[in-house]
Amino acid sequence: MTAKKPQFHQTKFNALVKRHEQPSHTADPNAVDPVALLISSFLMYDAPTHMAEAAMQKIRSATVDFNEFRVSLVEEMVHMIGVRYPRAEERCKALRRVLYDIFRHHHKVSLSHLEGHPKQHIRAYLDNLDGMIAYVSNRVCLLRYGVHAIPVDQTTHELLIEEGALTPTVSLSDAAGVLERNIRAGHGLESYFALQAAADKRHASGPKAASKSAKADKAAKPEKSAKAAKAGSKSAKSASGATRTKVIARSKGK
Repeated sequence: MTAKKPQFHQTKFNALVKRHEQPSHTADPNAVDPVALLISSFLMYDAPTHMAEAAMQKIRSATVDFNEFRVSLVEEMVHMIGVRYPRAEERCKALRRVLYDIFRHHHKVSLSHLEGHPKQHIRAYLDNLDGMIAYVSNRVCLLRYGVHAIPVDQTTHELLIEEGALTPTVSLSDAAGVLERNIRAGHGLESYFALQAAADKRHASGPKAASKSAKADKAAKPEKSAKAAKAGSKSAKSASGATRTKVIARSKGK
């Protein structure tokens, strides 16, 4: 029987965390209000921190409270956070469904009813809200309620695989579970903030890397064309030489 290959590489993960550790980040200012944290977490997945913070400020400025934000149309929500926000309509639709589900059960946009409940109950409640995304639920659980949960979005997932901390066989849906089983509960916060810093760096460098790649492709194409033209020129000269030889041969025969 062959041994099962490890899905998680502790040494490579530790190196990644150490490289991006954020000693000053021990909490999220939005965690004072769990609904604010939930909304900001929806803005955080697969988006850079600075963009999410700016969008959160726009929401606070444009609405009286989060209930007013809840009753806004999806188009209005998109306009608040910015039409160029990554996957703006998709995330606003999901967020609106979550806020409506909270209101439907409690007749207000509040998560105060979760205070004092066991961590398992809190996680199950958030996970089962209509429209909830695993990254958002995990982030709220970790930063507000002290649940051992690691938020993993697509950007973080790709980063972990590229760094060798996770094997490519680990899917996005399984990644958080794998991390939670291998990271000690007391290291959840520092691990998350380090991964977020690494993801922010990836967001910042991504377009530049793509630009360099595009420039390299453009630089390669003219060279290829030049070679092709040179080869074509040689073929033409060869064909021309062959034609002249045939003409001379026919002239001698006459």
